[in-house]
Amino acid sequence: MSRPGRRLPDGRRMHPHVHPQALFGPMVGSIAGLVAWAGISRSSGSGWVQTVGVLVAAVLATGLITPALVAARARVWCVASPADAVAGSPVTVVVTTTGPFRLRPLSPPGAPVTAAGPARGGRPVDLEVVPPLRGVIDELVVSVDSAAPFGLLWWGRHHRVPLARPLHVAPRASGDTEQDTRHDDRPGDVGRDVPAPSGTARSVRAYQPGDRPSTVHWPQSAHVGSLMVREAEHPTDEPVVVDVVLPDDLLAAERRAGEAMATLVALLHRGERVVLVTDEPEGRITAPVTDSVDAGRRLARAVAPPVGTPHRGGP
Repeated sequence: MSRPGRRLPDGRRMHPHVHPQALFGPMVGSIAGLVAWAGISRSSGSGWVQTVGVLVAAVLATGLITPALVAARARVWCVASPADAVAGSPVTVVVTTTGPFRLRPLSPPGAPVTAAGPARGGRPVDLEVVPPLRGVIDELVVSVDSAAPFGLLWWGRHHRVPLARPLHVAPRASGDTEQDTRHDDRPGDVGRDVPAPSGTARSVRAYQPGDRPSTVHWPQSAHVGSLMVREAEHPTDEPVVVDVVLPDDLLAAERRAGEAMATLVALLHRGERVVLVTDEPEGRITAPVTDSVDAGRRLARAVAPPVGTPHRGGP
């Protein structure tokens, strides 16, 4: 998954510098309150009213400006992160901060949490995010917000938080049709999508010395008047090759990857040996996959083939 630039994947603008949130309401309310107090102090002429007005103005200015200074000095870093996730499912990343802040995951999105920070005896907090699409994520974008000390106005800053290790987001398996698979059949083997289990009868032939008595086909022997035996299908030991070709369209590629994941999970569940072919940033990769985690990581890294690449076939 590429690093976000000036905008987040959902189109929102990236704010690397501190910025206010919902500035209009607090500013209008503060100005209106100060104007009203100034009118009261002028009409009363009392010195203590004017003094209280100055104190109120100082408190409002502190509440409006101080959070910006606090948020500008904020730091956040990742303590621990998992290696694998599934698109659309929540995953927990452990982070810590330099102080008491509200953390809002932006990319991938997630629920906001409050971190106390080590200065106040706070421990690292669990940040739950939900990657919407497959890919490899090496950093989060988190908004670190503060309204200290009075909670009048929130100021925030968007931080890039490198993960402790890359997070491979596998596609969510979808569909129940195995597609784009083939066997590397050896000469003489019967081409089929699923190798026949050992002992499956392929044909009946005449008995030969050395054949096991258990293979005698008695009904056929009675019919022809001589001993006949069942000849078993020899299962191929070659792996199933799954060739995944992703389109350029993001959503179409996500659907194709989900279908491929369902196919791989079904094959592996049956005990098949599977070789997966994908296009990755490093080039075309042909390698076996041993379990669903391995398959998910390969599909997380998969990309559309380069422009001009000959069509390899597929759905």
